Amino acid sequence: MTLNVVVAGLPKAVQGAADPDEGIWLTDEQRARITGVADEVWLEHLPVSALNAGRGPARPPHAIMVETSGSKPELDVEQGILTGAGLQQLMNPELRLLQSMSAGAEHLVSIIPDGVTLANASGVAANAIAETVIAGILADAKKLRQRWEDQRARRWRELPARELAGSVLTVLGTGNIGSRTAQVAQVLGMRTIGVNRRGNPVEGFDEVVATASLHEALGRSDYFLVAAPLTPETRGLIDADAVKAMKPGCWISNVARGAICDPAAIIDGLHSGQLRGALIDCHVQEPLPADDPLWSAPGAEVLPHDSHASQLLGDRQVDLFVDNLQRLVAGREFRNVVDLDRGY
Repeated sequence: MTLNVVVAGLPKAVQGAADPDEGIWLTDEQRARITGVADEVWLEHLPVSALNAGRGPARPPHAIMVETSGSKPELDVEQGILTGAGLQQLMNPELRLLQSMSAGAEHLVSIIPDGVTLANASGVAANAIAETVIAGILADAKKLRQRWEDQRARRWRELPARELAGSVLTVLGTGNIGSRTAQVAQVLGMRTIGVNRRGNPVEGFDEVVATASLHEALGRSDYFLVAAPLTPETRGLIDADAVKAMKPGCWISNVARGAICDPAAIIDGLHSGQLRGALIDCHVQEPLPADDPLWSAPGAEVLPHDSHASQLLGDRQVDLFVDNLQRLVAGREFRNVVDLDRGY
């Protein structure tokens, strides 16, 4: 049997793509790895413009790896994105695996046909995102923003920098990103508190509490990271009450989904001093409008949803896809299967 495979769409923040507008990014080595999973693999690395215009692949695929807007047409503005209509060109009775190049799956869970397994890219970018968050924490502790401002002003001034040892980092979401960040934080001497639905222990955290105890944990936190999936339970969870519950002068980062946080509550917290700083990578509206007040909020660092940017991202996407293709051929359970009811 020939295994028909389609790759379409540009993984967000992948580097060195041959044609980013068309979502063409696989290298010859990556193509060879995909076609090497079985004796007969038919691989089509298709330009998104063709699929988005209604032109399907030469053969109906058994497995696809896509970066797609799915059910969220507002994401169609992303470079090299496969639209929801384009994705429909790949749906067929033989399809068994839809491998998303995104960790979040809320834009796909409602449109997956029966008989198709949805797998996400959870873990692919965990290390890169963890490095970004830790860089933001270190920049805060070592007063790097003020030091750079002083250099531009040729101002010689000593600043009260802090060591991170003994500081408390609380992480909402104890999956790959949250646990990897916690592990690095522990190396720096930080105490780590994880927050998940039931308070189940997870490696990398000194303590894990249930979501019901989030506000209590926030009251003990010097740093707070949002790394949870967007679900009905997490949407709007970090609101004005949550900000009020935080230890005065807490620093916050969101590398998950913008809708988990109330932007107005974050901005108000920065202006009032309840929040000392913020590194916000995910926004309710992307690109963030030029007149959004977050741009100028005191202590805010705005990222364009690329905290996962890495020269290794493409290889890691292919690593996961190749593993799942091998599992498809062998009839084994897939990795990173999304629970369609939970949404992650």
